[in-house]
Amino acid sequence: MVVFDFSLVLFGDMLYYNKVYERDVVDMIDNNTQFFRTQPEKTISVEGILEQVYLALKEKGYKTFICTGRAPFYAKRLFGDLVSGIISCNGRYILYEGKKLYSRAFTKKQLDYYVHKLDQGKLGAMFVSDDKALKYHLDQKQEVDLEKEYGIEHLVDSLEGDFYTFDMFYQSQEHYQTMVELFKEDLIINDHGGMGSCDCSTIEFDKGSAIAYLLDYFHIDKDNAYAFGDGYNDQAMFREVGHGIAMGNAVDVLKEKATYITDNFDQEGILKALYHEKLL
Repeated sequence: MVVFDFSLVLFGDMLYYNKVYERDVVDMIDNNTQFFRTQPEKTISVEGILEQVYLALKEKGYKTFICTGRAPFYAKRLFGDLVSGIISCNGRYILYEGKKLYSRAFTKKQLDYYVHKLDQGKLGAMFVSDDKALKYHLDQKQEVDLEKEYGIEHLVDSLEGDFYTFDMFYQSQEHYQTMVELFKEDLIINDHGGMGSCDCSTIEFDKGSAIAYLLDYFHIDKDNAYAFGDGYNDQAMFREVGHGIAMGNAVDVLKEKATYITDNFDQEGILKALYHEKLL
């Protein structure tokens, strides 16, 4: 099984919305699968790159998963046709072949606890479920941005129903440190590159927990599982797989736990790692 982290794809996610990479199509000798190398005269989207990787791995019998902190409906919209499944909500909601395979919603006690902590820190948040998102104490700009990104039809005003994770929003570096201190016993916080927001993983159930569930479900040995990551919350993935592959731009703590460090995404890091691991 190969598990692709969303932070990896999140790098591609920016490209997905804003531009395409300049790529030249190259046929692989062993299975005639097309991949891409940098050339100025041709263009292809990151979506196209992931599709080709998925098709090549599928042909060889591997299952591929995007692993993300995003909401299920959002991740499915972006990548649902490109992979076998999606580990969303930082592990708490798993889709396989377009259908829910497993979910672990917050209890009411947990929700009340997190809301209390958010109020303590004067933090804004966005709670997400399988098909909706709740705006909590966000400023006008943050609300407008979320409406554009998620779609106003997915936004609700009540915490009724099942919710699986939440993003947090902060106003300054001092505010960020307050947030980290408040949640240090409960969450692993993954900052979105200093953009004023972050996603979080619960310590009691995270991306690694979801991968362990999948390995058991599909009867796959840990030594046959490969994870690509670059962020703090990807340490949980590396905990549960035999092969933890850190991207070239990964945080240092993840590189220390990696079995292999590849290049950045835009330097064909995924492809180079797949060759190194002899998956292609």
